[in-house]
Amino acid sequence: MALASPSSLHFEALIALSEVARHGSLQAAAQANSFSVAKLNRLLCAQEQRLGIKLINTSPRGITLTEAGARLHRYAEALTEAVADAEIQACQEHRKLSGTLRLQTPQALLVPLMLPLVQRLQEEHPGLAVFLLADEHPRLIGATAPAHLRLMPGPLPASSYARHLGELRVGLFASPRYLDKAGRPDSLQSLARHTLIHCPREGQLPVWPLAGGHILRFEPRLSLSTSAAALQAAINGAGIVRSYQLEAAGACAKGLLEPVAEPLWPSAEPLALTYDLGLRAPANVMAFLTLATPWLRAQLAS
Repeated sequence: MALASPSSLHFEALIALSEVARHGSLQAAAQANSFSVAKLNRLLCAQEQRLGIKLINTSPRGITLTEAGARLHRYAEALTEAVADAEIQACQEHRKLSGTLRLQTPQALLVPLMLPLVQRLQEEHPGLAVFLLADEHPRLIGATAPAHLRLMPGPLPASSYARHLGELRVGLFASPRYLDKAGRPDSLQSLARHTLIHCPREGQLPVWPLAGGHILRFEPRLSLSTSAAALQAAINGAGIVRSYQLEAAGACAKGLLEPVAEPLWPSAEPLALTYDLGLRAPANVMAFLTLATPWLRAQLAS
């Protein structure tokens, strides 16, 4: 089938596909954006006719993407991100990044990842003020002043607007002094015999997910509410700690900690920078995304 135009992929229709995929229905997508239900439907139908393929399946439970729709959606997300970045650079908004931004990050990633980024940007953009929130539970942040951007590990809700940054590895670490005394575990059974330091999130039991779907439940002698304190306890020889590899990297480089039982480490989890309103987000939010994303991706890749 001949395509209607050389490009055939109309940008507005790609946005419509992304929004419907994100929200699960025409009505929800229309409420979240400036499109009407009729316009969304018209854009999607026209796109299907141009390409000669079905992009969405409609049922009483909502809309799902076909296999072809899912493939096109991946390209649409990358394209809308690239267009947003290009517009910011063309308008030179990154040269006047200013105003106040509220950033949400897991406590364990504040010092090794977000704080260096914020300080770097503030040196380059004196008009930028940042409220950097360290909290394991983004929904607990006061509704009167929600975060503009959130650094979020793990799977994201389908409705999230996000820049995917890379993967985070969670590992096990202990001081050489502790390991020389207690031995180096090489199995789940030998690990369970060690002194394990617990750093719980709110309400979290002392349970460590490990490779292969294994779960290690234990009775901790020491529980600490912050990852920085848990790492320091491990450096002091108190036992083995479970931590983001990124957070433990500095102590490992200095010889204060070393990786433990690496075959038991769980699979890496994705990390993303999320934001509200999509392309309708405030200019300083979009400018921050454009500047922060490459730097954060580089840190994770290294």
